[in-house]
Amino acid sequence: MRRRLLVIVFALVTGLILALSVPLVRATAEHTVQTSFIGRVQDGAWFADMAATALESGRTDRLEAAADRYTALYDSVVAVVDADREIVVAPRPLDLEEPRVRTALLRALADRPARQPALMWPWDDRPFVLAESVKRDGRVLGAVLIVSPSDRARSEVADHLTLVALGSLGALAAVVIAVAAPVVRWVLRPVHELDRATHEVALGRLKTKVSERTGAPELRRLANSFNVMADSMHASQEQQRAFVAQASHQLRNPLTALRLRVENLEDYVNDPHGLHELHAAAEEADRFGEILDGLLRMARTEASEAERVAVDVTAVVAHRVDAWRTAYQAEGVPLSTQVPEGVSALSLPDSLDHALDTLLDNALKFGDGTPVSVSVTRAPGGDSDDGHEGAGRDDAVVDVTVRDGGTGLTTEELPQAGGRFWRSTRHQNVRGTGLGLALTRLMVEAGGGELRLAAAEPHGLAATVRLPAAPPPPDTAA
Repeated sequence: MRRRLLVIVFALVTGLILALSVPLVRATAEHTVQTSFIGRVQDGAWFADMAATALESGRTDRLEAAADRYTALYDSVVAVVDADREIVVAPRPLDLEEPRVRTALLRALADRPARQPALMWPWDDRPFVLAESVKRDGRVLGAVLIVSPSDRARSEVADHLTLVALGSLGALAAVVIAVAAPVVRWVLRPVHELDRATHEVALGRLKTKVSERTGAPELRRLANSFNVMADSMHASQEQQRAFVAQASHQLRNPLTALRLRVENLEDYVNDPHGLHELHAAAEEADRFGEILDGLLRMARTEASEAERVAVDVTAVVAHRVDAWRTAYQAEGVPLSTQVPEGVSALSLPDSLDHALDTLLDNALKFGDGTPVSVSVTRAPGGDSDDGHEGAGRDDAVVDVTVRDGGTGLTTEELPQAGGRFWRSTRHQNVRGTGLGLALTRLMVEAGGGELRLAAAEPHGLAATVRLPAAPPPPDTAA
């Protein structure tokens, strides 16, 4: 936008300078031509006075000598013709039938004043042609014809044109650099700030504010409206989070009491079918408790404003894989890792730990007993697929991928996975709440990363946590 505004200002200033400089150059050219024309008229009048005496007396020696000296001095051709257009004096050959010469000569023999030449531009190499009547007692005896080069006049016009062009370019550069560029920056600074703040709000940072004291009045009003909108969204979100947290917390106590009462009923139920239903009710109460715990953690995560820190990805992956290895061995599921040394990334504290717990748990539950692998790779940064900022904005990213060889998810299910309470229809009977991936995605994105789910080859699911790579320490960078 800045470039487009500068182009518009540049075009307007250029048009204004042209509107002022073209008349100036034209007036300069007219003045130069007029000065040259007046000089030639004076010379022609002097020769006409001398030629009148020569044509009457028939003695042209003095006239020929003056014409020779003038021709040699000014590199011009001076010719004197009689009333019958016969050449009387001509130091150099001259074509009287050339259109401009013939026209000027006929005007002079008709006792009409010489006509001032048109504008003379540097690229116009036509000579000056002037014809002056030779008269005595009102009778036209002939004419004096002067044909002189226009080099000097064209050179003066070219010099003026160059000066005006250089001055115009200097004025244009001064206006654009000293006036237009600062004004455009002043106008666009609030726009850029609003654009940055909009991206921040889109990432969930609703406390982002913009300055209301810079820019034009319209932009200041827009900034004020943006701040009001952000405050309203933040207040609404905080109310929703508070409601979820309070509801989850308040429901824990009656749910715990209800489960205790259900367990106390076991001593009074002797029917096997009744005992089965009693145990099923206790399991449902436990599942309800897990859902409440998930909602409470999600509300706390959304309300958290922790700063990103550098996380040792190598150590975190090794620690969580060791923690889950016993569970995998109990189920007979192979668990392998491919983690290079010294890899670090930026994320919220404990965010990667929680993400690995969720992904390893899902791989164990839904991987159909196939081998599970955990790999860490470092790659150049790029734009994320879903348009979020974060990992794609850094110079490099770190991918932590948990891959299994189970049935995975279908093409239709992949975009839905990670939504709150979403579960595949094939996994409805597997223990879980449907909040694990949603909470993981929320925590990862809050730290500037993203969670990607894709089909593994030849089958299975590959879940990748992409985080921005941590900058190297100052001594390492040096």
